[in-house]
Amino acid sequence: MHEIILGLVQGLTEFLPVSSSGHLVLVPGMLGWGEPPLGLTVLLHMGTLVALIIYFRNDILGLILGVLGQGPDVATSRRIVRFLIIGTVPAVIAGVALGGFFEHAFERPYESSIELFCTALILVATEKLGERAGAIGVAQAVAILPGISRSGSTIGTGLLAGLSREEATRFSFLLSLPAIGGAGVLDLAKGDLVISAGSLTGTLVSGLVGFASIHYLLRFVRTHSLNVFAWYLFAFAPLSALVIWLR
Repeated sequence: MHEIILGLVQGLTEFLPVSSSGHLVLVPGMLGWGEPPLGLTVLLHMGTLVALIIYFRNDILGLILGVLGQGPDVATSRRIVRFLIIGTVPAVIAGVALGGFFEHAFERPYESSIELFCTALILVATEKLGERAGAIGVAQAVAILPGISRSGSTIGTGLLAGLSREEATRFSFLLSLPAIGGAGVLDLAKGDLVISAGSLTGTLVSGLVGFASIHYLLRFVRTHSLNVFAWYLFAFAPLSALVIWLR
């Protein structure tokens, strides 16, 4: 049952700008479960990664064809791939250089609550500031911290760079492909997978719910701001810290 609930949490929060890693730290703490095994969290992330690949399969194929010099708009495809590479480099450097620091951050739920609050501030600020230059790759690197939302940081930075909400969201999702995949490979090298009926069911749940989350978030941002997620985090961050403290 724990695996199914964690799969639901992962699927709901991986692509919404609310930090799935922060929720995977705080929800078990609120319920008194203890930290989930690394192998289980890897599987849950792989579930959402597969959902992402399936949802954006045509976009991914188009980018691959563009790199190979084929397709209707080779120049645009190659430019997007170049941006994806540039946006991935800071996260790779941060993950390699500061891996131990980020790993221990997952053991400190109160800090995750504070970081969720910071994510809410990022969302509100980027909606208010409008078009300014930003570094989406750096935002993704900072988002390795469990309470800082990767999608929230990268979408917000995309807005600062002048992209529309939908453009920033789509680019954020594509940028998460190497981030989630690379992190999964590194985590696999650190711990054994938890293969069981429960973990596989949780992985399936995370994938299905993640697929739905991608679809509805892309529709939502066309006509709505990200502030609704900020207000949620403003409420959830102190509430989660309070519940864990009371336990």
